[in-house]
Amino acid sequence: MSKIGIVRDSISVNKPVKLEYINKIETTVNKITISYTAGNFGSNNNSEVVILLVNPDVSAYTAAYIRERVLRWISDGLSSTSALVLNEYLGKIVPTQVGVVGTQTTGQIISAVDSATACVASPNIQVAIDTNNAAPLIGTGIYLIDGSSRPSEPVAAGNYALLIGLTQYFITVNNVSNISFIEVCPLALDYVFNLQNLGAGPVTSADLDSISFTLRSFFINNYFGYVGYTGNPNAEPPEFQACDSADVNSVYGSNNAMWPVGDINNAGKDFSAFDVSFAISLNDSNVANFQDATLYISFDLNANAGVVADATFVPFQIGFGTSPIFAESPTTGIPGLGDGTVFVTPTQASTGQNRFRDLFSSQIFVPAVGQSLIGTANFTNGSWLNISTSSGQVNMVFNGTCNP
Repeated sequence: MSKIGIVRDSISVNKPVKLEYINKIETTVNKITISYTAGNFGSNNNSEVVILLVNPDVSAYTAAYIRERVLRWISDGLSSTSALVLNEYLGKIVPTQVGVVGTQTTGQIISAVDSATACVASPNIQVAIDTNNAAPLIGTGIYLIDGSSRPSEPVAAGNYALLIGLTQYFITVNNVSNISFIEVCPLALDYVFNLQNLGAGPVTSADLDSISFTLRSFFINNYFGYVGYTGNPNAEPPEFQACDSADVNSVYGSNNAMWPVGDINNAGKDFSAFDVSFAISLNDSNVANFQDATLYISFDLNANAGVVADATFVPFQIGFGTSPIFAESPTTGIPGLGDGTVFVTPTQASTGQNRFRDLFSSQIFVPAVGQSLIGTANFTNGSWLNISTSSGQVNMVFNGTCNP
């Protein structure tokens, strides 16, 4: 069993620290950093521990003094049959925060007076949060960080907007740099595309719900044949035709391979039975630019009476070979696409090739969607975009002046 020492933080929570395989100790008058030999734990977790301190007398309790006491604690702990507490070695110095860098998540904060302000703010101060890619809970430690993402000092008590990944929160931080209140902000969705509204079509013009994806037939056993597409496959993807004001047939005509419009117009599929919706969140809701926007998908918008705030939208992130594709999917895949499962067609299922991510060519056509639901951005033309299917983010705007 590994030798363990204890550090008791400012709210009397005992934090275990491994005492073996330490190869470096750095001390200042207000911080202890313990580093470990790489590779001894099989992962990055516990590769570095940062302990923040309140030092009542920096002239008496110097960095050298703190280092000597930490070394004594480690030495005694390695030979002890019980876990020794660092606090008992530090005199009047008080450890306030204990952060294991390998299990921290980075984010950004900015001061906010209330939740309404926080949920529209743009956090830009880098922090580390004691959570491993999960939503933080009350009592979670939060720290300001240095250039190498190590905790450098506590976050001052107050109210903040906190952004972790794509999720924004309104939080309160107490006087020992722990989160004492947290509220999840609703998703800031600028445009919503409800495929159920497309019905059985045909879709012959820029319907506001007619977001359309270019798919690869190679990975799904002749998708063109599935939708009844009889045009030239080499002409796809049709971004040039789609952006030609004189020819929108490649997206809205009766002979196209876009999904879902291609399914509706070629094979006559009726989408009124499928609860599948997409949404786009702009990088700035007041600027008409899809660059760095994020694409979301939902499977319960209509089950929630079309109320966007009550629906569950998740980023359009597809892992390689994952099943289900989205945890919220009722069919493991996307209802209304092929047979709805991760294998798309019975033929693909029989070969065991779950290549759902490869199905999407990452190119989508967005019609002229008008003004943002939450900002002043206004799109009077259609747009041709390239997205990342691993993050849902728009990588590039091929053309933002397409025919609607």
